[in-house]
Amino acid sequence: MTSPQSGESTDKLIVNLTPELRRDLKIRAAEHGLNVTDATAHALSLWYEKPDAAAVEVKGAKSWGTYLPSGGAARFADECERRGVAKTQGIAQAVTLWLFHQPSPAKRLVSQPVRRILVAIQKGGVGKTFISAGLAQAFAELGLRVLLIDYDPQGHLTRRLGQKLIPMDSGVSLLEHMLGKARKHIRRSIVVMPQKRFGERLHLLPACNDAFLFDAVMSSMRTGREESLARALEPVEKDYDVIVLDGPPSLGLAMDIAMHYSQRREGELADRSGLLMPVWPDTPSFEAYDLFNSQRLQLMEMTRVQVDELGFVVNTYDGRRGASVQKKKEEWEERANPGVLHVFGDLKEQRDATDHHTPLLEWAPDCDLSNGLRSMARELAA
Repeated sequence: MTSPQSGESTDKLIVNLTPELRRDLKIRAAEHGLNVTDATAHALSLWYEKPDAAAVEVKGAKSWGTYLPSGGAARFADECERRGVAKTQGIAQAVTLWLFHQPSPAKRLVSQPVRRILVAIQKGGVGKTFISAGLAQAFAELGLRVLLIDYDPQGHLTRRLGQKLIPMDSGVSLLEHMLGKARKHIRRSIVVMPQKRFGERLHLLPACNDAFLFDAVMSSMRTGREESLARALEPVEKDYDVIVLDGPPSLGLAMDIAMHYSQRREGELADRSGLLMPVWPDTPSFEAYDLFNSQRLQLMEMTRVQVDELGFVVNTYDGRRGASVQKKKEEWEERANPGVLHVFGDLKEQRDATDHHTPLLEWAPDCDLSNGLRSMARELAA
């Protein structure tokens, strides 16, 4: 969830909402050129005018949040009390009512730039590469044109997909394009993934070992550093519907530049591009997120951009590991700003796909991991 622009007088509304209604609200709002905050305000206005709104199934509702005009949260709470319904039921009725009165238009009402998703947090081993690769595959299955960028100098993503790293000093690496020193068009560096299920819509920009020098090299750039990634990718952005970056495992300049690239652009709807953060159900992940978010907030303050948080992905959850793991998972799920988009179990299919250097959705298309990635892609593609 993203806060409104500074200067607006608003209230934060934290309620429970089912994942299905959350997804449908986001999709329908985007179709009508609205942010979720505006759509929610419209939904509540309809609900206030219908005191006999029908009850809605709310099983499985989880913490969710948005913003309302000043006084809106208190008015909603008062109206729920007057009607004798829980806030979970009240918001479910309002969203259901709005969805009924706002059918999908023939086409979206607002033209949007290419969607840019940075999968990142500096903690190692939490599944950034798994989420980046799997999400890009699921987007391609949906029919979207996808550019998947291995922005991690370790190159794990490139190798996992059975591809080769770009050679050092080849004149075609992403870093060389960012520095303005590339000798060929960036399109020459992009690989089309060969699996038929992706219909030649899934493209990969492989890593290069020169990325280990990223912070040292970029620190010497006197001007235009923040825009270097945007300049490098601009020649091919029009070829894609979504760009997914597998983020670096650090909080250095590489992360700053990647965050800056994922900023909300002029005229872009909130929570469309931004940060997707894989975490584990453990204490170090909470600590890592606090540091990561501090960098995001500092970047926004210093460069005056808005970098939206799209949500958390809880990875490698296994309830058999004890009550502490279960409790940490629940603590993530209780967060509403941003919320948890999906919880993935610690399943073997991803390890098997990695060992065989094969995309997960090709290796095990019907497993729980693949289906979870498809569900998340549908929501993020809204």
